[in-house]
Amino acid sequence: MRIRQAEEGGLDAWVALRCALWPESSEDALRREARSVLRSADQVCFLLTQPGGSPAGFVEAAIHSGPEGPYGHVEAWYVMPECRRKGHGRALIGAVEQWCLHRTICRLTSDTTPDYPLSPAAHARAGFRKIHELTIFMKELEPPAASGGEGAVAEPERSAQAKEWQ
Repeated sequence: MRIRQAEEGGLDAWVALRCALWPESSEDALRREARSVLRSADQVCFLLTQPGGSPAGFVEAAIHSGPEGPYGHVEAWYVMPECRRKGHGRALIGAVEQWCLHRTICRLTSDTTPDYPLSPAAHARAGFRKIHELTIFMKELEPPAASGGEGAVAEPERSAQAKEWQ
């Protein structure tokens, strides 16, 4: 297996892997996002290819700013099922680690969701440790009707202290 940084010439193979990771997404959108990664100085993709050159996996990462300075973050990580549990995912993360270290960035983060049940064990095998678990809730809100007619929502009464802060 070989790991190399993604380039425009390998875009089709990379997009095929992105489609395998996110089958519900449109191929066109995934291709646009991949091209955006190629144009960015703060993002990277490494591709894993088999001896014949066919794609086997990829990892995408980006540099973010944080209160303690810049850090690398794994944005996407995928190895084809038949190539898993052979150290290839760890090798892809190793390429990102070197990319970060070359930029004097000494922290690498990643995240996952329950949609990817194999991910926590893969992260642990690659040397990550769990630091936090988060559940985010969302509720879609309907905007109030325009101009105080029927169905308009009155502004809530504010406390005296809240009025002082305005």
